[in-house]
Amino acid sequence: MSYKVSEEELKKALDLEAKAKKDPKKRWVERMMRSAKQYHKICPYYDKKTVVCFLRLGEKCDRDGRFEACPVFIAFLERKYDEITKAGKPLPVDFLDPLITYG
Repeated sequence: MSYKVSEEELKKALDLEAKAKKDPKKRWVERMMRSAKQYHKICPYYDKKTVVCFLRLGEKCDRDGRFEACPVFIAFLERKYDEITKAGKPLPVDFLDPLITYG
């Protein structure tokens, strides 16, 4: 059985792959999101009792603790990536690595 792939589809696939390889920050953020999902059902920076997001410095969380595609959580991870790479430290491979919390 053979599959035929048009040139256009092939170019799109190669462009997507090239973009993914070019942006290590995005790949790292996605890896940390997957890792966080393994350990937490709701955002680790969400307080259930007061409905407050600790990343937003005490403001109410409008996502009810869901952190998949949360812009605040993603921005936090991007800032952490920048801080860690600027300091020259190795990037964590797991969300529970102390560099994410204390880095």
